[in-house]
Amino acid sequence: MTSFRLKTGAGATSRHPAPGPRKRRKFLRADTGPAWILLTPALVLFFVFIIVPTLAGIALSFFQWNFFDTPTFTGLSNFATLIEDPTAWRSLGVTLLFVLLGVIPTVLVGFVLAVIVNVNMPGVVLLRVLYFVPVVLSVAVSAVLWTFIYDPRQGPIAAFLRLFGVPVPDILHTGALAVPGLVLMMIWLALPIVILLYLSGLQRVPADIYDAAALDGAGAWRVLWSMTWPNVAGTTFVVAVLQIINFVSSSLDVSLIMTNGGPLGATRGLSLYAYQQAFTNQDVGYASALSVFQLLVVVAIVAAGRLLIRRVNR
Repeated sequence: MTSFRLKTGAGATSRHPAPGPRKRRKFLRADTGPAWILLTPALVLFFVFIIVPTLAGIALSFFQWNFFDTPTFTGLSNFATLIEDPTAWRSLGVTLLFVLLGVIPTVLVGFVLAVIVNVNMPGVVLLRVLYFVPVVLSVAVSAVLWTFIYDPRQGPIAAFLRLFGVPVPDILHTGALAVPGLVLMMIWLALPIVILLYLSGLQRVPADIYDAAALDGAGAWRVLWSMTWPNVAGTTFVVAVLQIINFVSSSLDVSLIMTNGGPLGATRGLSLYAYQQAFTNQDVGYASALSVFQLLVVVAIVAAGRLLIRRVNR
């Protein structure tokens, strides 16, 4: 014990003096310089294609503009119109339905599949290849593929149901089935990234907790939900935030290609409604106000989730 204290005490520090502030700053510059050089192209693209359009959209929400004439400042009139617009509120409900039906299943299924893929067993290599297939497909290609899958005349689901004499529903043109059908396709698209994030989180789970669980005779189910799941809580929060953003924003591409917001607006979320206002009605100011409103909704959902997690962990 005495020798340990000597090594960490004054004698040790006198032989190896701590570097001064100037040396530390030089070290940080030398250490982070290459990283900033490598990050610069991505940061420039992020600034040009994310930050600038976001700020421009916020600014345009206070104007009336149709792409051609000079923008006219209208103050908060676009937001006043939004508050009185029943279609905007219905679109908000559809957006929240996308999030509610999509985020929780994506998180849970992604976690379970990541645990399975992380285990060494026969066939797991093939599974690791198959789960990443959706990543190589664009949203447009995936939407066309799933439109064929849901086709009530020639799709594989229809063919399977006919084998048992079950009536074939027209999923994309039935109000009660259209949103779940789109959400299922979006979950399929999102799972590869979710699994990858969870695989990264699983590598940081301490191995000794599994040894302790084995000594206590804990079953696989208890180990999964009582030990593994709590230890990837940070990853779960990141995944949930990313998927909230995903199901809010990607609903535009999916619903535009597969249903065009139908039937009767059942799949028209805020993003698609803003798109229609901008490019169909040429009301860029109101479309920008809808986009700002959608951004605030996402921030509110994430903040509420963060607050809930903090209260649960207390």
